[in-house]
Amino acid sequence: MPSFSFPRIATVTQRFDSQRVENVESALLAEFQRKRELLEGTSGLRVAVCVGSRGISQISDIVRVLVKELKKAGCDPFIVPAMGSHGGGTAEGQTRILSGYGITESNVGAPLMASMDVVEIGSTVDGVPVHVDRAAFESDGIILVNRVKPHTDFKGKAESGLMKMSAVGLGNIDGATHLHRFTHSLGYERLIITKAQSIIASGKVLMGLAIVENADHQPAHLELIPSEEIVEREQQLLLRAKDLMPVLPVSPIDLLIIDRIGKNISGTGLDPNVTGRWFGFNSLWQDTPDVHRIAVLDLTREAHGNAVGIGLADFCTQRLVDKIDKDATYLNALTAHFTVPARIPIHFSTDRETIRRALLSIGGRGRPEGKRLIRIRDTLSLNTLEVSESILEELRDHPNIVQIGGLRALTFDGNGALAGLGDPAHA
Repeated sequence: MPSFSFPRIATVTQRFDSQRVENVESALLAEFQRKRELLEGTSGLRVAVCVGSRGISQISDIVRVLVKELKKAGCDPFIVPAMGSHGGGTAEGQTRILSGYGITESNVGAPLMASMDVVEIGSTVDGVPVHVDRAAFESDGIILVNRVKPHTDFKGKAESGLMKMSAVGLGNIDGATHLHRFTHSLGYERLIITKAQSIIASGKVLMGLAIVENADHQPAHLELIPSEEIVEREQQLLLRAKDLMPVLPVSPIDLLIIDRIGKNISGTGLDPNVTGRWFGFNSLWQDTPDVHRIAVLDLTREAHGNAVGIGLADFCTQRLVDKIDKDATYLNALTAHFTVPARIPIHFSTDRETIRRALLSIGGRGRPEGKRLIRIRDTLSLNTLEVSESILEELRDHPNIVQIGGLRALTFDGNGALAGLGDPAHA
């Protein structure tokens, strides 16, 4: 049997646009001061604050300040999970997701009202039914709180943000199912915009709180948007969010190792905007960057077993497979009418064996130790990478690279687990 050696690696540090909100409480209070008119006449209103399932940085602090300002204006706020079929499509599961982000009554100062009940309030201009969470619709007003960012399934003027939350998340399972049912004929962009317009036209939406994050997964911009301006303003913020997105430094890549995936990181577990690995109803394809193989090692705790997106990888570990809640994963995939992201790839018992087999599967000229390998923590965390020796020379003059560490062995412990990314103990 031929001898096998892993590539030697070095820890590399990237830096992107450093724009950030230094203090979210101060920034949000200042935003309320600039837009005082948004709370005029709201005293006595019972307000539904809608929060989703994504792992938005400092989201509990943001919601806490929002609740505090609403109370100061005389409102009676409560929290509504606006996350479609996530959390296993149950009120308990969605409450658990928000609790994992620190969004509890004791922490943010407002009770949670989670239910799968919806109200059908009409239809879009194309005849698509529009559903809204019953508790939210029966309130005196709705505030949408979400991050604006590129979507993981499609490109358009509107992708992931306040409009998608209203069109998909706020409709619970019924809303999510109906939207995805029409994606083939109408397309995501039109569905999201027209459903959002229908909900805004109902008069129930008071405002949106848009969050744009930088490449470090930190808030770069917070903005309160009047309901009538959401459609236009969100499209502008999406362009800014795309400019701030982190990227992998080189292409092609033989093997991309991702330490963890999860719904808190990306709607598809691992963001195709980073990996270049996209999917359709029954197929996968690779865009840029050009990545030949993807190996995923673990599932985040915050995903609560929802491993949707694992089907975009070529290899994974048994450890990850053992953590999969099939009911939650399959419900998410089937609600979206996509089967590919829920498929379980080839998997092995340890990190070491998974990576070894992935390298051997690449083929072509050259030995495994010469392959072009990059390792990342997850697709939100691209500041610290591990890259193989064969890539280093290309990074010497790269504009985003600020530090390159010394070469070392790819290190595993006695159980075959890969050492922590950039861990100096293994340098």
